[in-house]
Amino acid sequence: MIYVIGERLGTGSRHLTSRRLARLCGVSEETLLESVVWLNLFDTPGTNSRLTVDMVERAAESSDAILLLGRRVARAWALDDLPPLGVVTRNAGQGPLIALIPHPSGLNRWWNDPDHEETCEHLLGTLWIRYGRT
Repeated sequence: MIYVIGERLGTGSRHLTSRRLARLCGVSEETLLESVVWLNLFDTPGTNSRLTVDMVERAAESSDAILLLGRRVARAWALDDLPPLGVVTRNAGQGPLIALIPHPSGLNRWWNDPDHEETCEHLLGTLWIRYGRT
């Protein structure tokens, strides 16, 4: 099971983020939306009512992998130094795999480099093959 954690994702709805992630994972948008658990760092889109990392971590205990969308989400997880496309595990490798990608909304200039997108496609495709449900 993959948990996708963003700042204020429109959970379960179609948006640029889900379209881009589906393409990068190599699956349809419907498959992605039905197969991952979407969590927001903020509990309600458009507000600043913050979920605690403990709440998110407890919710994600059953996950195999966690995909963090953006630097601010990584910072909330105390992973400030994790580079884009960085991957770590917690609990001496016994916890879920945690991967960071730049926020895929289209505002981040990191996505303008075709090599970055290709590398991210490889990471997310591998993540999907290993942990995704089809």
